[in-house]
Amino acid sequence: MAGALEGVHVLDCSQIIAGPVCSSLLADMGADVVKVEPIEGEPWRLQSEFMPKESRPFINQNRGKRGIALDLKRPEAAPIREALIRWADVLVTNYRPGVPEALGVDYDSARAIRPDIIYCANTAFGTRGPDAHRRGYDIVAQAMSGLVTSNGVIENGIPRIVQFAPADALTGAYMAWAVSAALYHREKTGEGQAIDTSLLLSALNLQAGFKEIVAMDEEPRELKRSNLAAARARGDSIAEIYAERRAAMPELLGNIYYRIYQTKDGNIAVGCLGPGPRARFRRALGVHDRRYDPDFDPAKESVAEVGQALVAEVEQKMRERTTAEWLAHFDANDVAAGPLRFVDELWDDPQVQANGYIAEYEHTLLGPMRGGAPVVSMSATPTRVQRASPALGEHNDEVLGQLGFPPEQIAQWREGGVIR
Repeated sequence: MAGALEGVHVLDCSQIIAGPVCSSLLADMGADVVKVEPIEGEPWRLQSEFMPKESRPFINQNRGKRGIALDLKRPEAAPIREALIRWADVLVTNYRPGVPEALGVDYDSARAIRPDIIYCANTAFGTRGPDAHRRGYDIVAQAMSGLVTSNGVIENGIPRIVQFAPADALTGAYMAWAVSAALYHREKTGEGQAIDTSLLLSALNLQAGFKEIVAMDEEPRELKRSNLAAARARGDSIAEIYAERRAAMPELLGNIYYRIYQTKDGNIAVGCLGPGPRARFRRALGVHDRRYDPDFDPAKESVAEVGQALVAEVEQKMRERTTAEWLAHFDANDVAAGPLRFVDELWDDPQVQANGYIAEYEHTLLGPMRGGAPVVSMSATPTRVQRASPALGEHNDEVLGQLGFPPEQIAQWREGGVIR
């Protein structure tokens, strides 16, 4: 059976993470994706190379694609660029505003060649405003969006970033989602369109506080902002700012319900959201949370002190049994819990194996590979790993030949340094 996007042609002119993740997801659904890289290779290919022109980050984000190496800045590349756009149903980019225009892969240039093209662009901070033309990566979007400070973790006096590039990864998924919707719209109307995404907006939407801001009363929001401005004016450290903000949310100081604990032989995560799950957790541990008593008066008792005492009690209890013992106990009491693991431990995990979450495929240079299966499975239009990531310029001759260029023209471009 064919994938849902079988027959869809995607031209991927993106780099690093978000754009490449998008087109790789589309490839898993059957799309034919051609990735265009500079002659020397895109930056992610050259980051932490384990062999010349190959890196694990690049392999991970570019699975399922054919690849060509093309210098889009050269005037001689124009016929190739135009043929690729004419071939494409979808064009994916993630440059700063102004760069696509310089390379001839902006929306206006693309739709002049292919009027019904679906153009999906990602930028760091959006296409308008004072930050539009600034360089930006996931770490910068995390900082500017408040995502870093929302996790409340400090390392050597500095807020700790989320390491797995959440804004990039989520944006890639959002882009693929939007492209799929745009393809459906075009199927109904024949109309293409431009899609605009940004790391900043994705990072904002990861945070409940951003979604709640409209519903918040203006007074407490302004108080938070004025307190923050005053703290910065005093030169407070980030630890002091965090402490002040936590003091205004004493319930955080007594969190026993949604956290990771140390056990007798490891660590275990517990997640209890809502009154029912929290009551089951307390029963399973045999603890009493006075903050849930009808007669508890936070005006007379310190919520923080009660919470801190409860945390100490539960932490001590959790250290008395092994992780396996706690898992069995929590399962028996219908409490959501799971052991803390490293990703290296999951390749042969029974749960991962039972669900087919590992795929096997071949890389041209590296041979047999194992990697995560497509993130969704579909009964009527199966997803699958189309191929491994391409070696640099691996499919130049194949793709250009399919576009109708004769071998002698391809050889001339290669000799002139237009292609690799």
